[in-house]
Amino acid sequence: MHVINDGPSKSYKAPTPSSSNGISKLDDAEIQNLSRFVTYSAASYCQNSFDWTCGQYCDGIPKTEVIKTFTTKPDEWVEIFGGNATAYAILTANHQYQEIVLTFRGTDNVGNTVEDFKVVQIPYGFDSTTLPTESQVGALVHLGFYKTFLSFQQQIRDEISMTYNKYPDYKYVVTGHSLGGALALLAALDIKQFIGCKICLYTYGEPRCGNSIFASFADETLDIVYRVVNQADKVPHLIPKVNYQHHKGEVWIANTTDNEAVKCSGDENKLCSDSVKSADWNSVDHDGPYWGVLINKDLCQ
Repeated sequence: MHVINDGPSKSYKAPTPSSSNGISKLDDAEIQNLSRFVTYSAASYCQNSFDWTCGQYCDGIPKTEVIKTFTTKPDEWVEIFGGNATAYAILTANHQYQEIVLTFRGTDNVGNTVEDFKVVQIPYGFDSTTLPTESQVGALVHLGFYKTFLSFQQQIRDEISMTYNKYPDYKYVVTGHSLGGALALLAALDIKQFIGCKICLYTYGEPRCGNSIFASFADETLDIVYRVVNQADKVPHLIPKVNYQHHKGEVWIANTTDNEAVKCSGDENKLCSDSVKSADWNSVDHDGPYWGVLINKDLCQ
């Protein structure tokens, strides 16, 4: 995947981990997981990921079985990304790690389009036949992201249900890079509510998806959450804080040279990626590297 290189990448100093500031270190197991799941996200950009023959990304996660691929092309997605844009997700089973991984692809031209997003919001759960729970009342989400997810919703529910019946003891992970991260968030919430299995969410360069009430609902609902921001990546910041707020789980990679990354408590921790001045935001950092994994279609071969 390529986005506009509209500014130089630079390194930052991560805040010192302390119980008083809510900053903590990643352990080795967390780093291994973060590296593995970003590889799934990178693989989703490859045309031949559907049969898991996508070069170094697929080779990096052997013993992976493709269960199902999903494509959709709702009007809201086309409006943002043009007539040739198709939203894509892939459901895989890795029997070595005993994991079921649902990965959402981002888009090739996010650097051009995020700044032009319409930030219209819609009530979360407006499509439901049941009344919203107390924690959902007032929750608003990005209209384009939500309607795109809804076009996937039923087929993903059906497939996850069958997979869960077959592999009830596996770990269930939802992941995605860029706009795929926003779709992954919505899918993780839906699977958790509809099926009830424990869900792990790993996103990379995810934009803000909803308002503060929606963010709080996500915080309460999801089990294990890692929302990775690489250095001065602009995509997590371009949908403004006015009526939008990130959910919990930020991991800020402050320095890719030394793999200096920290976990940041809260939804919008001012010591982490929110500390980067808007003048320094760039698209270069959006593609990584994330623990050595660079998201680039040229590496699919």
